[in-house]
Amino acid sequence: MSKVFVEELKNGQGIDSVFLVRDKMLAVTKDGRPYIRVALMDRTGKVEGRMWDRQSEEKSVERTFESFKQNDFVRVIGRIESFKDSLQINVEAITPAPSHDVDIADFVPKGDKNPEEIVRDLTRIMASLKNPFLKRLGNSFLKDGQFMERFTRAPAAKKLHQAYLGGLLEHTYNLVKMSLDIAKYYPQINGEILVIGAFLHDIGKIQELDYERAFDYSDRGRFLGHLFIGARMTDEKIAAIESFPEDLKNMVLHLVLSHHGRHEYGAPVLPMTLEAVILFQLDDLDAKVWGFTGEQVRSEGLDGNWTAFSNVYSRFIYKGDTYLGMGEDEAEKHERKKRERMDKKLILNLFDDR
Repeated sequence: MSKVFVEELKNGQGIDSVFLVRDKMLAVTKDGRPYIRVALMDRTGKVEGRMWDRQSEEKSVERTFESFKQNDFVRVIGRIESFKDSLQINVEAITPAPSHDVDIADFVPKGDKNPEEIVRDLTRIMASLKNPFLKRLGNSFLKDGQFMERFTRAPAAKKLHQAYLGGLLEHTYNLVKMSLDIAKYYPQINGEILVIGAFLHDIGKIQELDYERAFDYSDRGRFLGHLFIGARMTDEKIAAIESFPEDLKNMVLHLVLSHHGRHEYGAPVLPMTLEAVILFQLDDLDAKVWGFTGEQVRSEGLDGNWTAFSNVYSRFIYKGDTYLGMGEDEAEKHERKKRERMDKKLILNLFDDR
């Protein structure tokens, strides 16, 4: 069965395809007959489906409703109809679809950078470190196949920034590269400690976030948070490295635990080294660039130069011409590149509208 995406649906079209269940509800018509309302989605959008009671099959709707759960993959057979200027699926049958037959990339957004190239460059950077203990620490993660399988697929966040498969790897790489650059301007910092901190700061997200179907927090993630999880993962790797200096261990763990910068942002300790202060600022910078860009693109349909009010950032954000002084061709190239990247990421809204 070939996948039919939400963005391809047309009125009157027959449908037989797999979708992800975002929400489901057993409702009742005015005359007391039960029916199923289900929110179905893939990486291109969301559509509502309704399955009506068929009196010839007693309790068929109730049985169908109990046969699948939220965040299940389901095979849906039905027909597309227009209702109140929106398309919906008149569902004839809905059954669970085995997850091993599903390509998760059809249902959640995916990064457009080559993860293998990023990993190769991270490997080169770790190999260039002069401190033998930091080099071994970085390599211990890069050579851990189970860790890397999750690290290269995980999103960087549930919704705010780089919320797509591979987003954590791209976010980490951005911070590592910025750390290398910024160390050139501040000789008073230990650039290698900053680089290893950038590499390790968010590794706990591979356990904090659940990204096998939709993006959400795991039970472990809600209980512990990625700072604690990441510090524990780092401490375990350090413990396996013979004679790892205690002071160096403390500084590395401090970077992981303090990179949120403020107690109200979830940091158990405040940054107390120059490297920790810089890592907090770089992490915040990368997240803000993605967050602001997302707010701008989501508000492109609004008139004027400003976005809708952002509850996340507690402000309006300027979305007017930011290419002043550029030539027309250069400005157009920058805008096109921004759109190409953001179009693939804005599906994150589908996970956060409840």
